[in-house]
Amino acid sequence: MAARFTRRVYIGDTPAEAWHILNVLDQHGIVSELRNETLFGATGEIPVLESLPEVWVSDVNLVAAEALIKEIRRKPDECSVWRCDGCSEVVDGVFAICWRCGASASISG
Repeated sequence: MAARFTRRVYIGDTPAEAWHILNVLDQHGIVSELRNETLFGATGEIPVLESLPEVWVSDVNLVAAEALIKEIRRKPDECSVWRCDGCSEVVDGVFAICWRCGASASISG
């Protein structure tokens, strides 16, 4: 049975930004759908808010998707580097997600 994408969880400023969110959700097992990707080129011809790319999920994935997006958008703690709890990789402090394994930066920094 196909998933029903009934909840908009993200509006991107660009298609690339929306694709990033879609890909991270996918990496965490959250099935999602990108809408309005092709409308972005029509900005100016149609209202801006109607042309922005949107990421949609099903009702069952809503809470998990919102929490993950909030974590992605969170400003990293002020530090030069942090060590990933998932794989022990040293990651530059400007990143909130480990480049190697995808784990989120720990709150303690």
